[in-house]
Parts: sequence; structure tokens; C-alpha cells
Amino acid sequence: MGGSVLKWTGRVLGALLVILILLVAIGIVFAPDYTKNTTPAGYPVNEMKYLALDARTKIWISIWLPEELRPGETVPTLIETSRYGVKLDPGWLYKVMQTYRLHPDLNYESAEQFIKNGYAYVRIQSPGSCQSSGPRITEYPPNEIDAMKVTIDWIVRQPWSNKRVGADGGSYSGTTAEVCCATMQPALKAVYSVAPDFDPYTVIRPGGLGSTEFIQTWARMVRFMDEDDVIALLALLEDSETLPYWKRLYYRSLFKGLRRPKGEDLAVFRQAMRDHRENRLLYTYLEEIEYKDHTMPGFEYSIEDIAMYNYRENIETAQVNTYTRAGWLDAEVAKGSLQKYLTFDTPQKLVIGPTGHRLGNIVDLYGEEGSEPGFSTAPQEICEDMLDYFDRYLKEGVEQKEKRRILYFTYGVNEWNVTSVWPPEGITDEIWYISPNYSLTKEVPQRMGGSDRYTVDFTATTGEQNRWMAQMGMDVHYGDRREEDRKLLVYTSAPLEDDLEMTGSPTVYLYISSDHEDGALHVYLEDVSPDGRVTYLTEGLLRAIHRKERDPSEAPFVPLGIYHTFRRKDAAPLVPGEVTEIGVTILPFSTVFRKGHSIRVAIAGHDMSMKDRCPNEGVPELILERNVRYPSRIILPLMVRE
Repeated sequence: MGGSVLKWTGRVLGALLVILILLVAIGIVFAPDYTKNTTPAGYPVNEMKYLALDARTKIWISIWLPEELRPGETVPTLIETSRYGVKLDPGWLYKVMQTYRLHPDLNYESAEQFIKNGYAYVRIQSPGSCQSSGPRITEYPPNEIDAMKVTIDWIVRQPWSNKRVGADGGSYSGTTAEVCCATMQPALKAVYSVAPDFDPYTVIRPGGLGSTEFIQTWARMVRFMDEDDVIALLALLEDSETLPYWKRLYYRSLFKGLRRPKGEDLAVFRQAMRDHRENRLLYTYLEEIEYKDHTMPGFEYSIEDIAMYNYRENIETAQVNTYTRAGWLDAEVAKGSLQKYLTFDTPQKLVIGPTGHRLGNIVDLYGEEGSEPGFSTAPQEICEDMLDYFDRYLKEGVEQKEKRRILYFTYGVNEWNVTSVWPPEGITDEIWYISPNYSLTKEVPQRMGGSDRYTVDFTATTGEQNRWMAQMGMDVHYGDRREEDRKLLVYTSAPLEDDLEMTGSPTVYLYISSDHEDGALHVYLEDVSPDGRVTYLTEGLLRAIHRKERDPSEAPFVPLGIYHTFRRKDAAPLVPGEVTEIGVTILPFSTVFRKGHSIRVAIAGHDMSMKDRCPNEGVPELILERNVRYPSRIILPLMVRE
């Protein structure tokens, strides 16, 4: 009896194993491969090719066409340029999952929204990264613009092209979409960008400070992409140095690595892998950047040289329609987007919403006290908004220009406002003084003396879900900061007698002496509710040695507030014990302080979430002056409505 049961059990298991093997084999054989599909016009639905940029560099592009493209039909094209390796070849398990609809084809999914709406979609791999060969001369390299120009030239020569091109993208590719205007290609008619970096220095070292750990993590990520090391990349994303053997096998069954070209182009891909071994010095360079004009032997460009504003002349000459979306709580992106709006005399629409780096991350600062902001960031709605925008400029034959305007969200009342100028009309600066008893008042100091001492607390933090970590894709969440504020030097106003609307960039002027030659200033603007809840709104930060102010007219862009160059020649150590005025412009924001609430200015000398200490050694003791001779104060841009 027992032997019979074992015999039938073995037969059943064997049959199941055979079925499983057949399912896997069928999955591998019949997994969708869009590179083998053609349109009714006879063009490949998807193909990959290399375009020559120079003697050493070839640019890898992936082209997707609408699956129903008919003979003689032409379509507009959308391009996206990035340095990230997001186009991957699936492993055997992933192919099975695709066949049985357990998981979509990620390569197809990234293009689907475009090609199903009548667009060709071309993804450009930045020079010297991932599938593209040649040296990587810097991040946001100038030859990236050349790569976009060459690609647009290629697109307009294709029989399926209607000779009208748009550029889109988010974060890195949002920046490249914006600078694509510098190609001055007549075929480029519109740009739609999300979270672009107007000034890359603000990402690497906001306020001249920074987080080496953040940069190291990012540098390792792109290194693994460039070297086609998918296992190391996934381990990094799991915050692990190594992965167990079974997990490595599992991931290998999902992803082979970067999507590889076929035929003769495979040799170019292999050359690219050899080229990218030379990129490691660049990753180190990113970690060591201290000043905006910092360069290293072997590198021609500083971080200042690659900023978007360097292309102002070409961008203004091109006059391309631009639609930019930013979040109030995304690092310094809103600030940069406003500076871009003010700097470039071009047709622009700017939308600043209550979000972090991802438009899908609505940041409800007030928690349980407030309701969800009245703002949808559903991916489908964002996509429809983008496609509606491109339809106007790429499908309709009439040339038109985008009306210059800014749509911005105001916290506290959860309302949208629109303006064509910044700051908006009706904004008036109002001075509030740091006063005795840790208060904030509109009364001008009368006393000859008065100061407060503060020993920097290096445990102070804004948490791991702050606006700076949003750049790594994390959601932003601050919560109630009343306990954290106990570590800071805080000044709070009396409860407000009426609502107070603030829109713009507040500026703080602090008279401070320190027993160290360097240090950090983190200044937070907060809302204190009647029940004591402390809500983070925005902040300003500055490394003390960068305090020197320059005439804003000297800047290569239109700055918001005080202009600090962050260049080596303008760095000035503090003189221990000497009172120094330090001005810090706080990141722009829009909110309504409600009646009964209080305004708070909180001052710290460190944010542990950014990791890097300044100074590296010692614990500074600061003395903040608040008297008739040294009137420390904050200037609030307040709306006066009739």
C-alpha cells in the first residue's frame, strides 16, 4: 500500500514538474518582444541604435512607434534624455511573468502612454553612461546637448516624423528637457519638465553644506548602472552590502542587466562598458566638491559650469514653450524653478504644488490638524495633463506661445493662486524682530544690550523623510516638531489676531558670534497651533564661511533674496568672538498663518539627517545678539489684499 502511494505521488509530482517546465518554456518562447513587431507601415515598433557623436562617443537611443502607425502617416515625437540605466533586458522568470500577465514589460510600459496617444517616443542615453560609449566628462555634460541635437536631427529625417518634437522628463531628465532648448533646433516646440535642477550645486551642497552620504549613495548607484552590475545596484537599493546567494539567483532570473543592442552594435556596448571604468574618478569628484567653482585635475568643468543658467542666451533665442512642475517640499527645486522663470525671458508655465520630489507625494504638513490638500497627483491625471499640453504644440498645426504664468499652492487654506510676476502683486515686506524672552515681535529693539547663548546640539534633526532626502525618491514627512524644537534656539510670536498670508522668500539677518571659525546655520520657519503643535513650513541653511553677500546684479541668474556665490575666493572664516551679521534667505513658500496661531523662527547649528558636521570637530557655542545695535530679525513677504 505504502509503495503504491509513493509511486503515484512521484508520478503526480513528476507530471507537475513537467507542466511547470512547459509553462516556463512557453513563457520564454512567447514572452512579448516588441523589437520583433512591426507597424502596418512596416517600421519596427521598437528598435535600438547608436548615433555617432564624436570619434569616441556613440549615443544609444531606444525608439518606440505607435503600433497602429499606417503607411504615409506621420506623428510627433517626444524625447527623454537621462543618465540612468532604466532600460533592462528581462531574465527567464520575468519573461514568464510577462507571458502570463503577472508583470508588464517595463520597457514597453515606459513608452506605452506615449505611443498609444499617437506619439513616437525616443529615449536618449546620456554620453558616457550606461549603454552610451565614450568618456563621462561630468554630470550634465555639455555634450549631452549635442546628443539631443544629433537625435532631433535624426528624428526629423525619418519618414514617420511630422517634424515636431517635444522633450519631457523628471529630475535628471527634467533638467535635460529644459536644456534641450539650448540645441536651438527649430523642430523642438515644447518642453514638459518635472523637478528640474536649475543649479546642481544646490543638490550636492545646499547652502554650502551637504550630505556626503547622500552623494556617495547616488554615486554608487550610477556607478553600478554604468558598469551593468544589476546585483550590486539591487543590493544598494536594499541598503545591503551583499545579497544571499538565493536572492542573487532570483534577481538574475528577473533581470539580465542593461538592455543590450544586437548585431554589430553589441561591440559598441562592450566598448561602453570598458569606457565606463574610467568614470570612477568622476564619482569621487562629486563627493569632494566643496566650492561652486571647484575643479579637479583631469576635469575641465566645475559644478557651476554645468548649471542650466549658463545656456541662457541659447534658451532665450530658441523661445521654446516650457511647462515646469515643482513641489514646495522638494529640496531647492521650487526656488530654482522660480529663478528660472525670472531669469529666462521665454514662454513659461510654472506650477508649484504641495509635493515632494515625486508629484505623487502630496505633503500634508499639518497632519491631523489640516485636511488633505485639494490637489490630485494621480499618475493618470498627470499623464493626461502632459499629453494635453503636448497635443497643443505638436499635433495642432498653428504656432502658438505659452502664456507666462505661475500657479502656486497656498498651505493653510489649501488654495491655488495664479500670478505672472514673482513675488506676486500685493506682497509687502514686514520686519519681525528677535526679542527678549525668546519672542518674535514687530517692535524695534530699544535696549543697548541683549543676547542669547546656544550650544549647538548635534543630535538635532529634521528626520529621515525631509525635503533633502526626497531627492532619493522618499516621501516627505515632518510631523509635530515640538519635541525636536527643544534642542534649538526658538523665537515665537504671540498668537495672531488675524490670518496672515505669506508668499515668497523670507530673509533672516542674524548677528552672531561663535567660538569657532566655521559652522552651519539652519533656520526653520514654523507654525505653532493653539494646542502647541509645531509644524515645519520651510527653511534656510548656510555654511558660515559663505556668508559674504554679493550684488544680485553680478549673478548669472536672477536670485531670490541674498546672492551668495559659494566660490572659493569669497569664503571667509569667522573670527572667534567677533559679532558677524549673517543673512540667510529662506526657501520660498506660500502659506496662511491662521488666527490664533503663532509664527516661530527656530535656529540650529546642525541637522543630523544631513550627516556632515560643520565644523568637523568641536561643539560651537553661539551668541545671538538682539538689541538696538544688532537687531536680529526676519523679513516676511506678506500679502496685503484689498
